[in-house]
Amino acid sequence: MRDGLVAVATYLNELDAAVARNRLDSLGVAAVVQADNCGGMRPHLDLIRGVKLLVHTDDREKALEILADLEADDSSPPWLCPACGEEVEGNFSACWNCGQERP
Repeated sequence: MRDGLVAVATYLNELDAAVARNRLDSLGVAAVVQADNCGGMRPHLDLIRGVKLLVHTDDREKALEILADLEADDSSPPWLCPACGEEVEGNFSACWNCGQERP
């Protein structure tokens, strides 16, 4: 582990870790994604070892709160678009099919 950094979350892939890192960065918490997959040559190691999201020890609590909010946003139930009837994932505020805003 890098000096002064602690892992606050583990993900199955770099994309999910990058989304979380971007959320932290946008709220003033510097974060680093650490993947031990031999530079992408062995991507299956991400599934075994996980992709870690690291923050400075002083930012640990704030990062955990932000990540908890991010998970809560992702857990919204799907909704039906009133305009076209398409089922839309809960974390979207508008229909991906027709652009209608969520009721």
